Amino acid sequence: MDNFTRISTFKKAIRSKAFPLLILFVIMIVLFTALAPLNDANFLTTRTFISILRDLSVPGFLAIGAGCLMVSGGIDLSQATVAAMTGVTIAVSVGWWNLPWYAAVIIALLIALCIGLVNAILVNELNMMPFIATMAMSTVTRAVMMLIATDQTGQMQGSINYNNPTLTLIGNYEIGGFLPATIIAMIIAFIFYGLLLSKTKFGRSVYLIGGNPMAARLAGINSKKTSYILFMNCSLMGGLAGLIYTSRVKQGSLSAMATDQFTGLTAAILGGISFGGGSGGMGGAFIGLLVIKTFNKGMTIIGASSYVTNVLSGALLLAALSFDYYSQRRQRKRIGA
Repeated sequence: MDNFTRISTFKKAIRSKAFPLLILFVIMIVLFTALAPLNDANFLTTRTFISILRDLSVPGFLAIGAGCLMVSGGIDLSQATVAAMTGVTIAVSVGWWNLPWYAAVIIALLIALCIGLVNAILVNELNMMPFIATMAMSTVTRAVMMLIATDQTGQMQGSINYNNPTLTLIGNYEIGGFLPATIIAMIIAFIFYGLLLSKTKFGRSVYLIGGNPMAARLAGINSKKTSYILFMNCSLMGGLAGLIYTSRVKQGSLSAMATDQFTGLTAAILGGISFGGGSGGMGGAFIGLLVIKTFNKGMTIIGASSYVTNVLSGALLLAALSFDYYSQRRQRKRIGA
């Protein structure tokens, strides 16, 4: 019986959407290890992988928030802007208004939660499409962020510096002198949300809402309440990402997280979370994020042009979306049959 269970588990793992990503991850390691010496560099080093993990922590929180919302069939395009807004709010609060660091963090995260609340209201009460509602909210948030970043002379500052040792420690503390604490925090968050989705009644309701909204209503699930929670959680995760980023660079910036607008979404889709909702999980999203960041780091080490890297990253997203589309199409055909 034990052998049969192991075989069944192994077959299930192979058939999962995350398994091809693991294969791709191994292939990338081999490929970059072979190509790095051509640029007088080494890829297969402890320093490289610590650097990759360090790069994961900020977009990792974006992927968690985006992934949970996508499982329910929703999407949030304002998340990275919320992250930048959080950073600017913290920097202005500490650097200009001389507030204690903890008060600045609380205010910034409350603003992030409020933005998520507004997104949920637009979608659930005004019946706006999530794509349109969150894109509009992203524009509004960026405008408010510019107002906050305007100093007493009326000049808008592209970046606001601050000097606070405690805030700096949040994003830069290293366990044992080499392992960033933010990595541990991110992994704990992935595990927590993974268990929340897969092992709790709330998680099962999220999957049902994303996979079959009609069945969710017939089962008595409060879809609107769940949507509010997920939109606010998505913005909160964006706020945490912004906190970590800002504490690392010691400044709030209007252009912060601009390149991470779709990183969380891409990681979630690559990891098997369907764009239409109802499938996937945090484990796959983590692997998807690991593949993206390993690819970016590898391309940098071998000396590839940043333009080529961006083109290939975009191609990776298109491939993931295409695969997700055809997977949903096959599933609908099976249900129809």
